[in-house]
Parts: sequence; structure tokens; C-alpha cells
Amino acid sequence: MKKLIILVAVAGLGLGLSACGGGGGTTVVVTPPPPADPNAKFGTAFAADFKKDPNSAPASVAAGDVVPVDPAATPAAVH
Repeated sequence: MKKLIILVAVAGLGLGLSACGGGGGTTVVVTPPPPADPNAKFGTAFAADFKKDPNSAPASVAAGDVVPVDPAATPAAVH
């Protein structure tokens, strides 16, 4: 009885595998989309500045770009 169960299981497995494979079907190749620019997640201005020539003239500093820090100031309490 045990041999019969194994024989039926092997025959079923063989039949199942033969149904899945073979056949001269057409193969569809899907090309993946181009990778996203990793610098785009930081904003378009960052991506544009990042791609600039490193030897080009630096951008001028605008008001608000540099935050003044007073090292003698009393630290703020963090709760």
C-alpha cells in the first residue's frame, strides 16, 4: 500500500511538472524602468546644485542661509 501511494505521488508530481514546462510559447521580456535619480528626493534645487561642475563659481550666500550662533548664550532647556 505504501509503494502504491509513493507511485501515485511520483506520477502526479511528474504529470504536474510536465504540464508547467515545455511548449514553444513566446517569451515576453519586460525591461525595468530606469532608476530614479537619488538626489531628486532632496529637491530639485539640490539635484541641480549637486550636478554642477565642481570647479564652477560658488553660489552667493542669501539671507537666511547662515544662522548666527552665539556660543556664549545660555542653552535652551529641553523638556
